[in-house]
Amino acid sequence: MMKGGRNSQRYQSRREFLKNGLYAGLNASLVGSLLLSSCGKRQRSATNVILISIDTLRADHLSCYGYQRPTSPILDKFASQGLLFEDVSTTCPWTLPAHASLLTGLYPRRNGVRARTDRLRDDVLTLAEVLREHDFITSGIVNSHWLSKTNGLDHGFEEFLYVKEYADRTKPTRVEDEARNWLSKRRDKKFFLFLHYYDVHSDYHSLPHYEKQFVRPYNGIVDGSTSQLLDFRYGRIPLPNQADTEHLIDLYDAGVRQMDDGMERLFALLEEKNLLDNTLIIVTSDHGEEFMEHGGVLHGRTFFQEVLHVPLIMRGPNLPQGQRIKGIASLIDVMPTLLAMLGISPPPGLDGIDLQSLWQRNNAGSPKRLLFGEADWNNIVDNKTVDDIKRFIRQNHYKLHVNRVTGKMELYDIVNNPDENIDVSSKHTPLVKLMRSRLRDFLRIGRTGRTVDPLSPKEVELLKSLGYLQ
Repeated sequence: MMKGGRNSQRYQSRREFLKNGLYAGLNASLVGSLLLSSCGKRQRSATNVILISIDTLRADHLSCYGYQRPTSPILDKFASQGLLFEDVSTTCPWTLPAHASLLTGLYPRRNGVRARTDRLRDDVLTLAEVLREHDFITSGIVNSHWLSKTNGLDHGFEEFLYVKEYADRTKPTRVEDEARNWLSKRRDKKFFLFLHYYDVHSDYHSLPHYEKQFVRPYNGIVDGSTSQLLDFRYGRIPLPNQADTEHLIDLYDAGVRQMDDGMERLFALLEEKNLLDNTLIIVTSDHGEEFMEHGGVLHGRTFFQEVLHVPLIMRGPNLPQGQRIKGIASLIDVMPTLLAMLGISPPPGLDGIDLQSLWQRNNAGSPKRLLFGEADWNNIVDNKTVDDIKRFIRQNHYKLHVNRVTGKMELYDIVNNPDENIDVSSKHTPLVKLMRSRLRDFLRIGRTGRTVDPLSPKEVELLKSLGYLQ
């Protein structure tokens, strides 16, 4: 039982929610079981949940997502034992708002976390709060100051530890050590553990063993430091040439491989503690990284696939093994999906959806669904910082980029043109008009309780008549 101040008020409010029947508790039909596995045999249900976020991890730099370099043998094996979602988007291409979406099932516009100074609103329920209400022990171990208690993402966690990054990034993360300590002293109850790794994020410096595997001979000035990458971004030094860019990629890939070995240590720890077989494990990321694909580096300012496309891999009791899911998904879907798998009804009004139908019924996902995003990290216009400059809306395989300052709109077919270098907006004027209208609707939602509506029957018929939907 929590005592004192603001937190007690938050939990009292939730109890009133339950009492009034506005928020359903455990779904009786699913209690104690996650139904049947794909092979039709009843298996043991998950009693624990571990959510792992690997900061700045591009999906397309993992071998299990088709990357040609052996960056992720451990995650590859992990994916072969569970579900891999092929098409998952973040909601915002930088750490704080993306994680707020992951932990609330809401777009940044609706949970209130968009800018660097924003804090998660007290009236927004987090995944940790819901699970704690259902008798889970909750703990978070994070490795970035953006996820510290200052921003409110600790709501619902009984313990929340910020492990400050090493100044010397060649040292491995301490996340596994802290996870080991916590698991060793945890009470004999089901738990929710949130782990955040910063190893892949710049500075791109790894242990020599990993750099030796991936870094080719290079004689340029690029060192992979965040300070130098920011110098590139703001025009203080010329942008990287091809050799420089290849060196950045080499350094980044070495970091991915080092992170992958960290996953091996974590999984070994879970096996040692006899937790692997009754724990649902989710691995994802908040955003990717740019390597000059569209003339920039780092992340936070654009919505091209190199920063938008993130991995999502799940392994646990009753889940199919080695299945790849093609349906469109988003970070906002993690919370409602996880809760549904545990037999817990989600809070009303989430933007995310339960993804179980994608693998239980081989559902390709609804073509009516729309995805949105906003980017607001240090965009410079006329020597002034302008927040919230870039937006996107996606319908099926078409993605519309909108610059609110210039009014410029670019439409890309990300299936037939995954590099997003051919703007087809002039060839699809009716589609652009519809998507722009729906984007305006999304932006007007703000902090209201309204969710994002899917395409209406009238809009569906219009898109069918134009050949965009079957």
